[in-house]
Amino acid sequence: MSQRIKKCDAFVLKVTEYSNTSQIIQFFSKEFGHIGVIAKGTRNPKNKYYGLIQQLGNYEIVIYKKDTTFSLLKEISLIDDYNRLASNLNMIVLAHAAAELYLQLMFEEDDHEKFYILLTQFYEYLPRVKNNHILIFWRFLLRVASFLGFSLKFSQCQVCGLQNSELFHGISFVHNGFICSNCAGKRTATEHFQINESTRKLLLTLKNLHDLGSFEISEQDIKTINTIFRTYLSYHLHKKIHFRSLEVL
Repeated sequence: MSQRIKKCDAFVLKVTEYSNTSQIIQFFSKEFGHIGVIAKGTRNPKNKYYGLIQQLGNYEIVIYKKDTTFSLLKEISLIDDYNRLASNLNMIVLAHAAAELYLQLMFEEDDHEKFYILLTQFYEYLPRVKNNHILIFWRFLLRVASFLGFSLKFSQCQVCGLQNSELFHGISFVHNGFICSNCAGKRTATEHFQINESTRKLLLTLKNLHDLGSFEISEQDIKTINTIFRTYLSYHLHKKIHFRSLEVL
């Protein structure tokens, strides 16, 4: 079993209690992607790292990295705890939803850094807006899909090329974007997700977000668009993607 001392920057995606005094930490790192780490003794009040490791925090870690089992934590120091996200329920829920998504994704080795940067940008941008934080989350999901190679396209019907957005009828999971009413009528209902006018308008704004406060977003639109993204990601990743964090919104 190989074991090497490695240093990296990493986000805490999940913290689980382990034994009476230790924790299991699921990190996402810039250098190595997902890393499962046992942090021995960090639940002991006498440990120098007691209370330091928090979900969503960004840390510099030194680990005994193992290839086939949990790595072991050697040292850890805080880069940013993102405690400003906790000032708003919507922000903290969406930040947890992003971490939840990363736990479900598999990343190519060459993609680790750009997904790390994307998560950093998302956490840093959320507190800069006053409301409608869900729009920032949806924009984040668009970039995740794009990085994974199946970006959603909203400029035209992805079957016939029609650019009249008023005739867009739904989102085609097969063709990765809007589909017009004419093309939708020629395909089975399972190939696309039908949308209403308010949902269509919200989706069209995601590529060009400026005045976030000008949008009125209903609870039904939030549920619909969350379902669209969850179903779209599940379709392309060939497994069920869930956002349990969003259930409190």
